[in-house]
Amino acid sequence: MAEIQLTVRAHLNPTESQEKLEKAITNLFGEVTIERTKIHGVTYLEAKAPGIESMGQLRQRIASDRIRDAARAMLSRWAAKNEKVTFHLNRQAAYVNHVSIYHASKSPLGPIEVEVEGSPEQIIEFLTGKGPV
Repeated sequence: MAEIQLTVRAHLNPTESQEKLEKAITNLFGEVTIERTKIHGVTYLEAKAPGIESMGQLRQRIASDRIRDAARAMLSRWAAKNEKVTFHLNRQAAYVNHVSIYHASKSPLGPIEVEVEGSPEQIIEFLTGKGPV
């Protein structure tokens, strides 16, 4: 099994509550350590976690929201050929404990950016598979 590295990043808008954005992230990724960083003068909240288990809570939400097939189709279409899967989550849906995978240009607040390094097939199967983990 290949090594998996999860990186979650979201731009913190000046008028936005840091606590609410942190809650949106932890709703989908559990108790990850979230750090506040600045990249080119822009403030981001960022979390990194090793291992495929770091996406266990996201997997459960995808299953309970009954979007496995749609998520599989979208992630497969967007999966990179270079051992990485990158996708965006709607932060408002995440705040109310739901998963909405979408194109980044569709949200006025900006997305929660998710980048998972590792085998795209393994990542997609873990997140959207119907069998046991």
